[in-house]
Amino acid sequence: MIRRLTVRRFQAISVILTALGLAGLILAAVVGAQSRVMGDDVLEMLAKGFDYMSQSNFSAAQAEFEKVIKSDFDNPFANNNMAVLMEKQGRLVDAMTYLKIAAKAAENYKNRVKQAHLLGLLCAAVNPEKETADKSAVSQVIADNQRKLAEKMASQPTAASPEPGK
Repeated sequence: MIRRLTVRRFQAISVILTALGLAGLILAAVVGAQSRVMGDDVLEMLAKGFDYMSQSNFSAAQAEFEKVIKSDFDNPFANNNMAVLMEKQGRLVDAMTYLKIAAKAAENYKNRVKQAHLLGLLCAAVNPEKETADKSAVSQVIADNQRKLAEKMASQPTAASPEPGK
């Protein structure tokens, strides 16, 4: 009789824990899919970085975007703009890495794009507004930057490629 009660308790506890685990997974999925709201401090750093880029002060711009990334790792505006800086420096692999990070989170950031600036040969930098929309405005910019950068990378010879005629 005692053994049956212990088994029943174990089964009941297992059912409860499983239900709690599933509820936690569902909650995490819902929270993860919600829009991310950027604070005024982040918007200010992004605006400063964008202004520095417009003034060709690239090291100051990079410092501002790095501050944003430090506090909000996957911020698509900061990562996109870092990609633009990397592309400008010829660091195409680094640029693509930043764009991949930006693309993963872009749909969760609904801020409108105030300004776009073609800084590099291909990629557009973006400056967000505080105002949001129903869908992400930055995701299309990031997708365009990824496509253009991938085309540029594919057209360049790799370091392992022999020189023509050798």
